[in-house]
Amino acid sequence: MPSAGDLAFVAMAVNPFGGVLIAIPFALFELKYSPWLALAVGMPLSYAQVIFVDAAWSRLLGWRLFRAQLAKKRSPRVERLMASKGAFWPTFLLAPIIGPWLVMALMRYARVPQRKVGVPIFLGLAWWTAAITAACVWIPRWFGH
Repeated sequence: MPSAGDLAFVAMAVNPFGGVLIAIPFALFELKYSPWLALAVGMPLSYAQVIFVDAAWSRLLGWRLFRAQLAKKRSPRVERLMASKGAFWPTFLLAPIIGPWLVMALMRYARVPQRKVGVPIFLGLAWWTAAITAACVWIPRWFGH
């Protein structure tokens, strides 16, 4: 049976605001998880945002009002995004910075399917989660704690 702390970690990791930036330190410092466990569990949980947005987008497109709003918001920037078809490096770098859910929403808005951007988003989240985990492990060691 998972503890309240375990459930809090899961809730933090899937949260689109903060996500693993909050969940990993909580897991390491409060719950005393091993860094490998926090990394191995936290990273896939953060990708759940992408799956949720991808699934919800299909439902949202069923609403005429939502489709009309999207049509009004077309801009040259969105047209460039559509032309890039989810280029690897921009997607890889943006996913952890602005959030995987927002990157997926932008890609769906640009009509780029998840199968085209799933790997760069996943790898972007992987390096971000690894960097947070490494910082949580090494920074206290450098300062003697």
